[in-house]
Amino acid sequence: MPMGVVCRMTTVRRADLSCVVQAGGLSSRMGCDKARMAFCGEPLIERVLGRLAPVAGELVVTTSRPCELAYLEELMFDGLRPRVVMDVDGPAGAMRGIASSLAAARLPLVAIVACDMPFVSPELIGALADRVEAEALDVCVPREERGIEPLCAVWRRDACAPVAQELLACDRQRIRCLINRVQAGYMDEPQIVKSAGSTLCFENVNTPEEFAAAELLA
Repeated sequence: MPMGVVCRMTTVRRADLSCVVQAGGLSSRMGCDKARMAFCGEPLIERVLGRLAPVAGELVVTTSRPCELAYLEELMFDGLRPRVVMDVDGPAGAMRGIASSLAAARLPLVAIVACDMPFVSPELIGALADRVEAEALDVCVPREERGIEPLCAVWRRDACAPVAQELLACDRQRIRCLINRVQAGYMDEPQIVKSAGSTLCFENVNTPEEFAAAELLA
């Protein structure tokens, strides 16, 4: 593990926070369904759910293939049983994923995370949720040197879901369009590192080479 990749804060379960894992992609660069690939001995999506569970009030998986992931509803992650929900209708793309996640969630705040982020930080998710509440934001988005990380953000469901549905209906796929339409705040790199220990939490795995490298880190 690289120096500094440690959790700096403790997690607290939030009764107001849905953690939604998006598993609707085609995994075209991986060549197979990466959500179910074994990562350090367990399916990658199960690792992500297990990491999010300590901070979550509920766990949800959104997917275009619910039958393939229905088995997750038989499992428990830190006392939570995930729900597997079909993606909403609409053009394939980023906005469909966001709209699906916000529609599937039942709690006021929604953390939306991609299924291919093996180092996702529950401490960071908790800190983002705290910022949304403390500053009356509609979304708090991590922002690092490479840019924003909207697939590791926390959203206010009631404010963001209608806007996401409207943008989806217009086939406007850029998540930035949604962020610009609501009251957004950002967490910059020093605060990210304070919460998560590093920015490794944003790394995703899209190819067999990236997958193997992430396993070595883990």
